[in-house]
Amino acid sequence: MKLLALDTALNACSVAIVEDGRLLARTVSPGGKGNAERLLPVLEETRAAARIGLIELDGIAATIGPGSFTGIRTALATARALGLALNRPVWGVTTTEALAMAAAGPGRAVVAVIDARRGEVYIHGFAPAAHGLGAALSEPRLLRLDDAAAQLPAGPVTLVGSGSALLRDAAGRDDIVLSPAAPDPDPAIVARLALTQAKQQPAPKRPPAPLYIRPPDAALPKTAQPRARLAIAIAPGGPDSAAALAELHDDAFGKAHGQAVGEVWTAGQMTTLLEMPGTFCLIARSGDQPAGFLLLRRAADEAEVITLAVRPRLQRLGVGQALMQAGLQALARQGVAACFLEVAEDNAPARALYDRLGFREVGRRPGYYEPLPPGPDGGAEKAARPRRNAIVMKIPVAPAN
Repeated sequence: MKLLALDTALNACSVAIVEDGRLLARTVSPGGKGNAERLLPVLEETRAAARIGLIELDGIAATIGPGSFTGIRTALATARALGLALNRPVWGVTTTEALAMAAAGPGRAVVAVIDARRGEVYIHGFAPAAHGLGAALSEPRLLRLDDAAAQLPAGPVTLVGSGSALLRDAAGRDDIVLSPAAPDPDPAIVARLALTQAKQQPAPKRPPAPLYIRPPDAALPKTAQPRARLAIAIAPGGPDSAAALAELHDDAFGKAHGQAVGEVWTAGQMTTLLEMPGTFCLIARSGDQPAGFLLLRRAADEAEVITLAVRPRLQRLGVGQALMQAGLQALARQGVAACFLEVAEDNAPARALYDRLGFREVGRRPGYYEPLPPGPDGGAEKAARPRRNAIVMKIPVAPAN
């Protein structure tokens, strides 16, 4: 199987062609600027070096992110266009998995770290393995440096990528080493990872989508700039969705913080909730992946929000607001007069969302929530943090037209 791999997500314009894992040709053009203009000439140079025609390719791969907004689109759009023109399958590979594969060593966890500027890094960890790259410990995430340092896996760790030195310094651990691998994905590794995908799914159901963890930096003037939004579809969910909802709930309230900052529900508990009278669920999906969900419970002409969960890497992209608006519309159709919720007093983003929707404070519950977990500095005084107050909020639900 001959496969073409493209990468422009970070600071290089890279192309490789492999045949059954054997490298036929590879071109890496560093620089990070003008990748949109450079990609096709680099592709032609690599094709000529491999001495094959594009029609001889059996598939195409491209990195999907995380990385720069424009860079991700450049390689992925080219790959999808070639796939359409040649009628060939296209696979997507994350930049972080390609970086981690280049740094994998026996018995050591590997964490790919990309400098995202502004004191933040894209991070993606993989468990130790005897051979090759171990299982992913999470999805790629955007974290502040101190949060990323606190969430590094225990034991010997190898860091790879442009943010490696920053994270090592922030962590201050003696068991961390920096990989000498390049800070940009090796296109030959991208191709080999795609070949592994091809063995599992020879014909992907849909072309790969870009992995945008942070909204694009390019901005319209402040007075005209719209909020970044994720394209989603919202549909009801039932007990058959319990396992997926439990995983998403854990990602939102457990894994995203390294430890639980609230109650994390199992699939069994989620099933019980979904089967309770008056309970209904709405699920937001991006493509075929759940991005968030809303659980509501109705009693007579009142309702309450049981939980609103959005996958951490997709927060601040309008998912929560869309779910709440759809939920309130559904309550209005059912003749509900008012909806209530509780939110932690120190949860500023959630409070801002509910304020925008029209919820207003009607009461407080002192010490309702567990304290936040200790920060990376630990300390006995952190363990004695007080429980957090809850704000009770209410919104009148307009009757359906």
